[in-house]
Amino acid sequence: MSAKPNPAGFSPELTLGISELDAQHEALFAMLGRIDAVSPDMYRQLDDDETDEMLDIMNDLKDSVMQHFSFEENLMDEADYPGLDEQQDAHERFLDDITRVEAELMNGTSVPPVKIHGSLADWFDAHIREMDLPFAKFRKESGK
Repeated sequence: MSAKPNPAGFSPELTLGISELDAQHEALFAMLGRIDAVSPDMYRQLDDDETDEMLDIMNDLKDSVMQHFSFEENLMDEADYPGLDEQQDAHERFLDDITRVEAELMNGTSVPPVKIHGSLADWFDAHIREMDLPFAKFRKESGK
């Protein structure tokens, strides 16, 4: 399979081999791609209309990750995955980070889109590599 990396950061080496999770991860990265379209200049502070659009994206992203995290944690629970507590903590911290970014945007704090996009894409990439891939390996080896 020669998949082309998504400009928002999804790449074949992030594939877990668990079709539902892989599809969800790819969809989350695609949502990050919406950030690129908010402003013609990713490095400047957003105007009011752009801020409203970014808040809509953040709200959609939060809803999607909450559903994804719930699904992922249920799979881990069913597999008796020993890293479930650590995974839940990481998910909670990520949701706190999204809430913080939303608050910064609502308060008019200068948060350029490139910073938001970069930090979210970096988190997804690192989380999948460091936490989700070990779960996929555990699940495959345990046959659960």
